[in-house]
Amino acid sequence: MSLNGSQRRDQRRRLVVSWKRAEGDNAAPAPVTRPMAAYGDEAHPERQRGPATLLPTGLGGLTAAATAILLPMAAAWAVAAAEPVFGRRLLVPAGRFAATLEAATACFDPRGMQSLAGWLAQVSLGLATAVALIVRLMRRHRRDDYNGRYRAWGWLAGLFVITACSGVVPLGRLVGAAIADATGIAFGPGGSGWWVALAATAYGTVALWAVLPLHERGATAAWLTLALASWALAAGCGWVGGGDTIVIAGHAAWTFGAALAAVAMLAAARSVIREVRGQCSPARGKAARQPVREPAVEPAAEEDEEEPDFTAVASDAAAESDDSGSLDGAEQEHRHLSKAERKRLKKLARMNRAVA
Repeated sequence: MSLNGSQRRDQRRRLVVSWKRAEGDNAAPAPVTRPMAAYGDEAHPERQRGPATLLPTGLGGLTAAATAILLPMAAAWAVAAAEPVFGRRLLVPAGRFAATLEAATACFDPRGMQSLAGWLAQVSLGLATAVALIVRLMRRHRRDDYNGRYRAWGWLAGLFVITACSGVVPLGRLVGAAIADATGIAFGPGGSGWWVALAATAYGTVALWAVLPLHERGATAAWLTLALASWALAAGCGWVGGGDTIVIAGHAAWTFGAALAAVAMLAAARSVIREVRGQCSPARGKAARQPVREPAVEPAAEEDEEEPDFTAVASDAAAESDDSGSLDGAEQEHRHLSKAERKRLKKLARMNRAVA
């Protein structure tokens, strides 16, 4: 297991290094605030398969999408809870269409999950799963993701699928009973506490793994926390048990949790798309401490000898030595002296001063 994980990390590092080489050395210096995430061109929603381009990217679009998810759920529960809360039915079976109204009333049964609210919850979880997978496709092209954190969105999509299945299949009772029989510890009624503990651990770990790397994670964290709190309330109602009021409250909390999870994934998709397009504002953080640079202290100038007049010395040396060749005055004046010549002329100057 560790060897396979190491190989995957090495492959991911090589992929990131190839991205960096393709990007070139023209990157701007890192700011003191939290740097923006770097994505490849393939991360843009226009290049993703499926309905990535239909995801809301503006605040108004996200608000409209959240309303479209939560409002039908609230309306379905308003009709379903009318009888147990207000003591009267909104749809009274009477007259010629009494059988039709009776069947319509059964569609809003608050005591079971085979109702309109239950179906809306399944649709919401399906939407949350699809959006989480789209986010995974975009996040996998992030160039600084050395550890492959984009995989967290795939795990989150898998948890949504299991949650949707548990709404119509008694997975909680099955898993709880199996662990209770294996360990001999009946944690919760019928071992349901084991299911709650596993679900809380899985969602808590994967949610932190997925949400924390987001540049704009406030909205996603808030909606996802509300969803997990609703599911925790539903689990508490199932743990306590009791009359119809507790059962109805548990079902309502579970279905609203599914709707809130869908809104949370839409908020996450909006955040990632804004990251890809570079529309996120830099996060405020503690300014990085800049190293204190000591003022450059120039070394004390050594008391060198007075610099000789190389032009005059050169003319004297040319008169005394035949090494200068047959250069005329103009060429000799503009000729660039080599290092060896400068040293020789400096020596001659010192000798002339000593003789004088």
